[in-house]
Amino acid sequence: MPGKTNKDGRADDGCNYMTPEELAEFGKNVAPVAFDSSDVKNKILNVKYGKLPEHLLDIYLPESGDGPFPLVIYVHGGGWRMGSKTESFMGGIIGLLDHGYAIISVDYRLVPRTTYPEFIFDVKTAVRWARAHASDYGFDPDRFAMVGDSAGGHITLTMGYTAGHPEYAGEAYGWPGVSDGLQAICSMYGLSTLEDVSTKFYRQSGVARMRREAPGADSLYSGVFCTKDANLLRLISPISFVTKDIPPTLLLHGVKDGVVPYQQSTILADKIRKVCGESKVELVLYDDRNHASPEFNTKSNSDVLAAFFDKWL
Repeated sequence: MPGKTNKDGRADDGCNYMTPEELAEFGKNVAPVAFDSSDVKNKILNVKYGKLPEHLLDIYLPESGDGPFPLVIYVHGGGWRMGSKTESFMGGIIGLLDHGYAIISVDYRLVPRTTYPEFIFDVKTAVRWARAHASDYGFDPDRFAMVGDSAGGHITLTMGYTAGHPEYAGEAYGWPGVSDGLQAICSMYGLSTLEDVSTKFYRQSGVARMRREAPGADSLYSGVFCTKDANLLRLISPISFVTKDIPPTLLLHGVKDGVVPYQQSTILADKIRKVCGESKVELVLYDDRNHASPEFNTKSNSDVLAAFFDKWL
């Protein structure tokens, strides 16, 4: 029963958990994957977009066409603590080049080097840089999209839903006055709410979670978002910023996700439908996928993204 404690001192919360064997296999899949860009002919690497050492991005351009190209900005995952523009799920993004999209993969500051909302400021600065330099690289400044996985999905949702909010702009890092707006976004298994709802969701679904929290353990969120206050976490959650003006949103999530429960995407989809109507959101649930399953890192994933972005860009 929830509230009791197991022999290992960890709370019994009524949820199912991965076996050691399942956890070991899962660990192989969830770690950031090194991206080899040697096969990409048109690229410009390690471009500085802001004032800080971490403010670097990589640009990939289609092999044919003169542009201007619609641009997709990729924000890597890694729990806000690890990963990079080249240690990521770029394998599931790079196929967009074949659909005529330019791609940017962006670095941002990680915890504990920084905390929320500074990494949001970083990515906002990258968007402003790209729009300010659109003519230099062949981007269409009126057709900007963003996709992120896991923590990058959370960042992407926050980016899309706080466009034009000066308190989220971080203009001190560069390119003040340039729009940070996005015309379409995709979150792959990202958090829509920072409230403590995972236990409830996993009890409902029976999906195996990654691990139990030890009694009194410090929340991941408190280290990233500097608060345990439920009201504050609710206020800064992407789902709280949903208005009729948000960009069209694609949500990709595995039903067997043991890190970010798939309901994080279903509750957001429900909220968007209620506020904006059916056309503003597309939800794709994969019955056989876990968090960061390898299938998200394939060309077929790029095809799913392209089908959605083609509608709006």
